[in-house]
Amino acid sequence: MRFQKFGHACVLVEDADARVLIDPGVFSPEWEKLRDLTAVLVTHQHPDHLDLDRLPALLDANPDVVVHTDQGSAAVLAEKGIRAEGIAAGAEVTNRGLSIEAIGADHAVIHPDLPGIPNVGYLLGGRFFHPGDALTVPDRPVEILGAPTAAPWLKLWEAVDYLRAVAPRIAIPIHEKAAAFPAMYYQNMTKLAPQSTAVEIIDDGEPREY
Repeated sequence: MRFQKFGHACVLVEDADARVLIDPGVFSPEWEKLRDLTAVLVTHQHPDHLDLDRLPALLDANPDVVVHTDQGSAAVLAEKGIRAEGIAAGAEVTNRGLSIEAIGADHAVIHPDLPGIPNVGYLLGGRFFHPGDALTVPDRPVEILGAPTAAPWLKLWEAVDYLRAVAPRIAIPIHEKAAAFPAMYYQNMTKLAPQSTAVEIIDDGEPREY
């Protein structure tokens, strides 16, 4: 099994005749140049995992590719005229001899006041598990884990405890770009702040008076 990471949560997995791209999102560069893909997997609909602007060109350039997503992302893609097969926890498909099993159902809680969305993790070939934005512990041993590193829904101790709970032979850190894009955190702070509070973003070195 061969891995190539394109930043954040986007990973290309190659195994025998299968070339599977997982979570092509806005924080991940260069994946749109890939060719000869056999499948695209999307864990959930957030833009850092699903770039609706670049995905159509990728699919056009890979005419034999199949797209599997959580149910929520399938509906979002359908609105864009993109056909995707929504799969739920427990479902299993095969792509060019590579087994792909859906594990998990829900996105991790960012804040109780924000609506929840579906999130499906994928176990490929019984070896590599990509959880998306969740801390789902599979009910069987996992050899290789895509380990979430930084997110609005994640504390360091949670990331460490998740790694210990899954206890893979190999952990590949993913979902790290959130630490370099503070706008993701600013957006949630602004959305969830009291109505009487204005969240003002001051760029480094910028003078401001209040």
